[in-house]
Amino acid sequence: MGLEEAILDKVRRLPLPEQEQVLRFADGLQHGSVARTVPSRDRRREMDWLRENRAQYANQWVVVDGDRLIAADEDGHRSFAAAKAAGIDVPFLVHVLPEDALPFVPGW
Repeated sequence: MGLEEAILDKVRRLPLPEQEQVLRFADGLQHGSVARTVPSRDRRREMDWLRENRAQYANQWVVVDGDRLIAADEDGHRSFAAAKAAGIDVPFLVHVLPEDALPFVPGW
């Protein structure tokens, strides 16, 4: 029995509602409309830390994990590397702008 036949055999053994769910999924794959769920993380603690500490880290790239500063550097690559070295899979990396930064308008 080939792979396709084995899959179909398993689907046929499912209760009808689950068979319909598999068919809808397969149809979505065929038409490229299967939505992927991307895990998200609540970053409120990091945002609170940034609000409280931004003045000290203006013009730097910071990595914050929860309410802990992991890295701060003018070079974002170094901050990111430090976060990875600390074992953080998806670092919260932010370039901190000065609070009074004016927007750049070319030609003025």
